[in-house]
Amino acid sequence: MFSCYVFWAAISLSGFLTDFHVFGCDDYCTDKPVFNPPRLAVKFGTSASAKCSVCQHACHNKLFGLEKSVGKIQRDGTTILWTVDKMVVYPSFVMCYYNNGNGSQCCSTLPITVYQPPTEVDLGFVGHSGPMVEGQQFVLYCSVKKVAPLKNLILTLYQGENAVARRHFKNNTEEKPADRQFNNVINATKENDGAQYMCHAQLDMRPDSVLYIAQSGRLIVDVHYKPHFNGPAEEQISLTVGDPLHLNCSAKGNPRPWVTWTLPSAATFDGDVFSVDSVTTEHRGLYICSMSNKLGMTTVEFNVDVQVNYLNIIFAVVAAAVALGVLIISAVCVYYYRVSRTGQYSLKDVLRFRTPHVALPAGEL
Repeated sequence: MFSCYVFWAAISLSGFLTDFHVFGCDDYCTDKPVFNPPRLAVKFGTSASAKCSVCQHACHNKLFGLEKSVGKIQRDGTTILWTVDKMVVYPSFVMCYYNNGNGSQCCSTLPITVYQPPTEVDLGFVGHSGPMVEGQQFVLYCSVKKVAPLKNLILTLYQGENAVARRHFKNNTEEKPADRQFNNVINATKENDGAQYMCHAQLDMRPDSVLYIAQSGRLIVDVHYKPHFNGPAEEQISLTVGDPLHLNCSAKGNPRPWVTWTLPSAATFDGDVFSVDSVTTEHRGLYICSMSNKLGMTTVEFNVDVQVNYLNIIFAVVAAAVALGVLIISAVCVYYYRVSRTGQYSLKDVLRFRTPHVALPAGEL
């Protein structure tokens, strides 16, 4: 009977001390319990341990102990070892104490952070699918699932290598794993066509642990926009007869535009580049390039002027006259040279076999 009374008295005393630990803790006592390490960051599902040196001398022959929400303890004098094989409790509570004899208790609490690194990160559009259209606004969401604690979470939205938006949940007090998302508005422009977006989730547990980083897949945006001329426009082009003509109407648009030329002769030509190897005055006039897709049409005009170079004609005539004069003079010189070299003769005299005789008067014999 007496043993039963002792048993129930011990239970009652234990309950009283437990309540007393919570409500009667003296945080300013001089010889406080000391934890080693002084704080813990434990990944959910892993093991953890810490030692409590209850006191240096003030707790001898006094009631002391360690309260916990999970795990087990092992005593060695005034040192208590707390261990947990698998941390699965959010949050976890460990307090080391001793009764200081004046109706209160001297105690210390081990700060424990149970964290869950990000693993599921997602990125996408809110209420939209398919290509975007230039001039409209769209909302991108960046989300992460089952992360703790949220105060250490940072979500960052990247366009290429540049961070365009960031959300830090440092004021959130939620300690259990939770899902979070933030949205960011982007403007659809032709410059954004083909841009790559990515969502990064960071759980920064430093200095007690490490920095955990997870990221979503890449999202490549498709922006549709009307064609525009992708080059400098030469409104006035001056050429000379015989020069080559190359008109480039390189168009950029999404979907890919088709290009049609309207020539001065009212004829049409399909293609980005219109070329003539050697122009004449007939190629003079206005060339109109039309770039079209389903979102609209853009036109560019080229005014081509072809001039005749009369100076070149004069030079050609003079050169031809000089050449003709040189040819005539050369022919005359050759003719007179041949005459002076061979002499003048009669072919009929050359072919005679004897010298002709001339009759003399009789008195001269």
